Amino acid sequence: MQCCTYFCSMKKCFAIVLFLTSTLLVQAQWRPQDSIRRALDLNAPGGFRVSFDGRNSFLKGQAINVGGARFGLDYGKIALFTGVYRTSLALFRGEDSFYTGFNYVSSTLEYYIHQSWRFEVVNSYQIGFGTVSEMRKVGNTVTRRAQGYVIPLETGIGGTVRFLRYLGFCAGVGIRVGHNRNISGFSGSYYYYGFTCFTGTMYRDFKKLVKRI
Repeated sequence: MQCCTYFCSMKKCFAIVLFLTSTLLVQAQWRPQDSIRRALDLNAPGGFRVSFDGRNSFLKGQAINVGGARFGLDYGKIALFTGVYRTSLALFRGEDSFYTGFNYVSSTLEYYIHQSWRFEVVNSYQIGFGTVSEMRKVGNTVTRRAQGYVIPLETGIGGTVRFLRYLGFCAGVGIRVGHNRNISGFSGSYYYYGFTCFTGTMYRDFKKLVKRI
């Protein structure tokens, strides 16, 4: 029953991502040539961004938290980020306990479907590379071993609502696919919600303040 629920949640999340992306692209009258032209405009300065990137997800059908920190450049219509992420899963079976940890570096491309001062809707594409480790404890005996590598591929859609100049609310859903021959169940859906800080606005305001000084 647990595996069935987990699989259904992935299907529902994937369907939500496709539906929201296609609907918003039509409403925004998206034209690929505009995005390419803007992305290749070397004269357009990018705004620097630093942020935490946390989300709720599933690993082997169990609820987990994925934590990360990232930095990058925002060019208006697109943004490029690189970050470090970590997630883990602990299972307890009597005196036996298993701990599986994933550590990876990931790069993200974000495309803003809609962007205004108050609202943002963004489609994200992410690829990473990392390592998998496992620890097993039986009584007082602890065994650690490496479990190879993992390449996570992620895509999702999310948005923000700004209610103060530097503070807003964000939410989104997406899917993650990754393969490791020793560890199964890494692929799954994810979601996030919470408050967000607009570091890009802070950075631009700081630059203006420095110029005035």
